[in-house]
Amino acid sequence: MKIKEQTIKELETLSPSELITVYEMILSLKARDRKRESREGEPAYLRVRKALKQCKGSLSEDIKLQREDRI
Repeated sequence: MKIKEQTIKELETLSPSELITVYEMILSLKARDRKRESREGEPAYLRVRKALKQCKGSLSEDIKLQREDRI
């Protein structure tokens, strides 16, 4: 707990604008952790499908066309 006590002691010396910056960093870290936790439970193929959902056309056809160009 020593690090927590030292952190609190340092926070007491900060100006209000610096405290706001630290608070925003804390919120950002918490949001990043929540996002990571929610992604870990979801299988990779579902994440890929979700990412490609907005793409129009056929990805497999595009790949075939690119391969034909190399032959």
